[in-house]
Amino acid sequence: MTLPARAAALRGDDYQHIIGWYWACQALVDPDIISVSIEDTAGGAFDDIVVLRHTGRNSYEQIKSSNSDETVVDNDWLTTPATAAGKSPLQHFHTTWVAHRHEAPKPEFRLVTNRSFDPDDPILKLRDKLTHTVSRLLGTKGRRTEAGKARRAWAKHLGISNDELLDFLVDFQLHHEGGETSWARQARDAMRGAGLRTDDDAVIRGRDIVRDWVKTGAGPQTPEAIRRQVADANLLARQGTLIFAVHAIDRPAHNLQPAVTVDFVDLYDGETDRERRQLRDPADWQEVVTPSLARAVHDLEAFGVRRVHIIGAMRLPLWFAIGARLPDTRGWVVSLDQRNVEWRSDAPPADVEASVRSRVVLGQGPDLAVALALTHDPTDDVTNYLRDVAAPIHELIVLSTAIVPGQTSVPDAAYAVGWSHAARAVIRSAVAQTRAPRLHMFFAAPAGAVLMLGHHWNLMPPTVVHEHLVTNYAPTITIT
Repeated sequence: MTLPARAAALRGDDYQHIIGWYWACQALVDPDIISVSIEDTAGGAFDDIVVLRHTGRNSYEQIKSSNSDETVVDNDWLTTPATAAGKSPLQHFHTTWVAHRHEAPKPEFRLVTNRSFDPDDPILKLRDKLTHTVSRLLGTKGRRTEAGKARRAWAKHLGISNDELLDFLVDFQLHHEGGETSWARQARDAMRGAGLRTDDDAVIRGRDIVRDWVKTGAGPQTPEAIRRQVADANLLARQGTLIFAVHAIDRPAHNLQPAVTVDFVDLYDGETDRERRQLRDPADWQEVVTPSLARAVHDLEAFGVRRVHIIGAMRLPLWFAIGARLPDTRGWVVSLDQRNVEWRSDAPPADVEASVRSRVVLGQGPDLAVALALTHDPTDDVTNYLRDVAAPIHELIVLSTAIVPGQTSVPDAAYAVGWSHAARAVIRSAVAQTRAPRLHMFFAAPAGAVLMLGHHWNLMPPTVVHEHLVTNYAPTITIT
């Protein structure tokens, strides 16, 4: 039975829109994507999906579907105009390539189709399944071969030289993809990575979001706009966990797909993670790092999920700042991998005390300094630093545990959560007693304990967090 024309057209639209929805989900997790647009007039003959990027290659895609294997992409289809006065698909593709080829970096031009490529066509059968182009093998064929003759015919059809044809074909990618069901599976994977629901209704709603872009001529959609739309469509997986990647002293490889990423590596002095301790410009702590974290939290909030797993390579001041930016008072649940074990802030808190290991009266000003002595005792180093720089500190309080500081003094998440509660109570009491207008924090502790303390850092005065520089300290971020 022949499929009615309108039904075939609807299937073609659904195919384009589910691929567009896949790219919309990618935009939610790929910080390099500026926008995704459907039926973008700036895309020329590759206008079905246009993905613009900050630094990566822009993508121009033309989507062609078929309802059966009877229709193939062959020489006739590529070189035959739809109307007597029109251009052939190959001519349209080449015209668009000419218009965009000099963008930097060079864009990607893709024909994406569920149609098969004619296995008997002398050019199309040379398609490299790694690059999805025919240029590598076609360039080696002699003039008298069938491929060479077809190459000359294409060049003549386009009115260009053999060399320009090969330049074009280097960039012209021919993707043989699965049908709508296959793309729906890929979209589900992208939805899962973006913290969205993945049920059948959610996939349909996502596809319909893209369909509405076309119906309303919405134009390019930014990640922020897409976040608002998925929230309005009730697509957020509210019981899921978002991944928040923070690259500070390094960019470690991982197999998790972040929902939000911030990258401060290039702000640091040093060529290795061990050397990266100070920012080249200390002002960047407040002018770059602080607003970047604020924007990241804003983006996380847009997902509607309140569970966030933090990954990345960073020093303790940033762990503390992230905990403070994702506070318990706003319903966040934060987690990290501490020595390959997940520590979560919603772990039932252990009944532990934050003991005052020592107090050092400095009498240099009104502020209060607090040092955590969990992995080792930093009292002497911190005291010497505060005296050397004449910091406006009245007193230094050193908090520890009931046992000797060491690598195992905080054994698990429950202990870290319980200790952070107790430490906060001690610090708040000290602030009330001294009426300190500002706090200064120093850490000798596991990252998990520092994250949990920042997570519960409420009703505190402005807090300056200091970084250990091996032989000294330096102020970093200020938490207000």
